[in-house]
Amino acid sequence: MQALVVSNEISRRTTYFIKAGQYAGIDARFITYEELETNLPSYKNVLIKLDPPVYHETGLIAWHKLCMEYCCLLTRIGQLKKDETVHFLNQPEAILHSLDKVKNKEQLAGLRTTPLLASSVPDFNSLVDLLVKGNCLNVFIKPRFGSGAGGIMALRYNRKRGEFAVYTTLARNNTFVYNTKRINRIINPQEIAILINTIAKTGILVEEWILKDGIEKETYDLRVVCQFGQIAYTVVRCSKGAITNLHLNNKARLYDSLYLPSSLKEEIKELCIRATHLSALQYAGIDVLIERDTKLPYIIEVNGQGDHIYQDLYAGNTIYKQQLLQSV
Repeated sequence: MQALVVSNEISRRTTYFIKAGQYAGIDARFITYEELETNLPSYKNVLIKLDPPVYHETGLIAWHKLCMEYCCLLTRIGQLKKDETVHFLNQPEAILHSLDKVKNKEQLAGLRTTPLLASSVPDFNSLVDLLVKGNCLNVFIKPRFGSGAGGIMALRYNRKRGEFAVYTTLARNNTFVYNTKRINRIINPQEIAILINTIAKTGILVEEWILKDGIEKETYDLRVVCQFGQIAYTVVRCSKGAITNLHLNNKARLYDSLYLPSSLKEEIKELCIRATHLSALQYAGIDVLIERDTKLPYIIEVNGQGDHIYQDLYAGNTIYKQQLLQSV
């Protein structure tokens, strides 16, 4: 069987998947989504891995448009006829549902997830009304679609003083709102309103901000790679603030450095395995936080393409090797 890894351009992800194929003695190669859409009906005896597109766009609205185009592409691919000997590592529909944060929350009903306060907020004033009425003044604001912390905001509202503080990857140059690769702190209410109103054009959701556990004066959460009903890898993502994505110059630690109780590790394991199953995924990158006071684990979100872990790539590339060895 041949293995195909698909994206819009060659990346570290695709390169290491192909290296895993060489290790496993499997013919693995890269193709574009255009090639896949054209040739899928003619393929036979093929394993297909759908990697995310590589975006070079920073503008929030343009970036959202690219995300929606990718969702449409996944829909089209899922509707194409294919030979019974052709298999996706993750089905296009399952990836599509994981990209929709609201849909994924619905799939995970019954599990402990970060509480969703609103699946749609039209503008800044509506958000403030929501915070006041719900008496929840610390929230995360996220675009409904997308990943990689693009457009995410951690917002604190001091109702008595009428003061806001936002931590976000977003910045603004006149009317151009764009993503950066660092966390910006913004306290000007007018500036915050402009950014939130821009995010609202893409569709946003609001979640309760649960304080994360800490280690050595940093907060952390976990990216847990779960595949084939097992935990393949867990990386600790540390930050001075609330947003922990590693491409934002945050620090990665080894999981064992946390010295978590075995009972908590087992609870996290079971939570992630169930979340992957409920999301109809064979492999997933699951973001998990441990609440500071209660030490309870919460699923933040499930990423159907979240298996790219630098710690693992450079230590043995075991995640991709396992995907191939257990699928071919």
